[in-house]
Amino acid sequence: MTTERGFTLLEVMIAVTIFAVVATTIANVSSQTVSNLLVIEEKTLAALVAENRLAEMRLAGYPNVSQTNDTFDMADREWFIRTEVEETPFPDTRRVTVAVSREDEGGELARLTTLIGMH
Repeated sequence: MTTERGFTLLEVMIAVTIFAVVATTIANVSSQTVSNLLVIEEKTLAALVAENRLAEMRLAGYPNVSQTNDTFDMADREWFIRTEVEETPFPDTRRVTVAVSREDEGGELARLTTLIGMH
């Protein structure tokens, strides 16, 4: 009587099942990581757009009280920027808030607020 060596069908099926579960888990984790990376990229670029707008306003001097909506192109994307300039309880000081989103009425990706003085 000869004994054959090898795996039984049941052992092979269990090994394939384990491999499939592990491969599916790895694919899901990779997909979620890429998705998170894209969200972080959007938020980082939106913050840069908001910082650029605040820098432009500081360079332009003392701003008038107003609320404006406009667009800006950066990184091959169109950004919607809402800028609000408000009075403060302090003389010769204005509060400037810049909110950035990807859509005109979409959710904000970044919001920065600063104070700009007369002098």
